[in-house]
Amino acid sequence: MVLSVRDALRDYGLSDREIKVYLACLGLGTASAQDISQKSKLNRSTTYDVLRGLVEIGIASKTIKKSITLFEVADPNHLLSLLDEKKSKLSSVIDQLNSIKTNVVAKPEITVYEGKDGLKTLLNAILATRKNIDVVSNSKFLKMFYFFVPQYILQKKRLGLQSRVIHEDSKETMELKKKDKEDFRTTRSIKNFNLNSATFICGDKVAILKLSEEEPIGLLVQDKLVADDYRTMFEMLWGIAK
Repeated sequence: MVLSVRDALRDYGLSDREIKVYLACLGLGTASAQDISQKSKLNRSTTYDVLRGLVEIGIASKTIKKSITLFEVADPNHLLSLLDEKKSKLSSVIDQLNSIKTNVVAKPEITVYEGKDGLKTLLNAILATRKNIDVVSNSKFLKMFYFFVPQYILQKKRLGLQSRVIHEDSKETMELKKKDKEDFRTTRSIKNFNLNSATFICGDKVAILKLSEEEPIGLLVQDKLVADDYRTMFEMLWGIAK
């Protein structure tokens, strides 16, 4: 794709009015604001304001001869030199800019998923991290996602991902444990562990699924500190689970 002169100058950072004035003055050479105004087809006041701005950023210069203010814009090659100069100045402080950035606390990235299809998408996002997964859940999750759990487990196995799962002490959990080796999983249980949500922790992500048939909803939080905190809590529960 070949750029037009105006498109190129616009990408350079000039406004439409600045482009008109620059091209008019470039064609005239050294000229008065009145002459530039006529050639650019902008009123004299606007032309003068634009020229003053171009002078301030080094794209134009002015001289006074016989009490008349004359303007001249920079040679096109000079525009390239100005870019190099800007790049050089920015490069000299890039380390300082990066240090300012690293001192800013990064905000967690939070995504909301709604409905059973939304929660399926959320679980697939967890698998997409390709990290081993720690899960705090119960049989409600197995019942609610009976149609998707086999697919989730199959995909997890294909990716070679291991998981640790904490469930309530129940008949369903006992059945789950029987297939632990086959499903790349280690399951432990805690008595009277009744939850209304399921939590998946992997890498720097935490997924929280509200186990409600009426209003299934999930949150995916991407933040290393949050994930580390949830992982610490998981390890505490893992230590008392059997």
